[in-house]
Amino acid sequence: MSKASCASSRARPGELLSLVAGGLAGSGLDVQEGEDSRLAITVPGARCVLMVSDCGTAEWEYCPRCPAEADPGLAADMATSLLTGRPGPFPRLAGGPSPGSLTFKGMVGRELKARGLDVELAVYADEVAYAAFAEVVATAPGGDDAHVHVADDGGLTWIRDYETEATTVLGPEPGQPADPDGVAAAVVATVTRTMACLNPPAAPAADEAAE
Repeated sequence: MSKASCASSRARPGELLSLVAGGLAGSGLDVQEGEDSRLAITVPGARCVLMVSDCGTAEWEYCPRCPAEADPGLAADMATSLLTGRPGPFPRLAGGPSPGSLTFKGMVGRELKARGLDVELAVYADEVAYAAFAEVVATAPGGDDAHVHVADDGGLTWIRDYETEATTVLGPEPGQPADPDGVAAAVVATVTRTMACLNPPAAPAADEAAE
């Protein structure tokens, strides 16, 4: 997480995490509280973890347990939902090379770009092992400061800093908590809406569609 702690915040330790956990459980998700401000969300075939710091930074990680079965279309849908606030399903807009000629992150990046999102390739160098690691980073034009990272193993990470919404400078000291319930509700809405992409509504039967 980009900010593991917030020295100026006077919110009760774990307050936001508890509010988010309650909201996710209330929406029907199976949530287990862990250490270090982490919530494990049960998802068949994937590891799903949400971290929420006391100062309002949220980080959600989704990673298929079998990278070979990762679905780039699903990853693009989840990233789109996370960054735009819109529910799926989303149309497939990217054309061009066949999937076999692109990496996983390449397919996701092309689709997100076709949907109007800002996409760039971030490359990280390991000067000890003399190796490099790259991932796609997507943001919404003119949106908030949220960003989504996509790697070739199918892993997807959403990070958003709600600190400006969780704190105010109107009090005697900077960092006075303001509306933690609102921040928790925003995190819960984002996560539950995105996880709905994992179980899209079934298409109507042919006879029903004809009515």
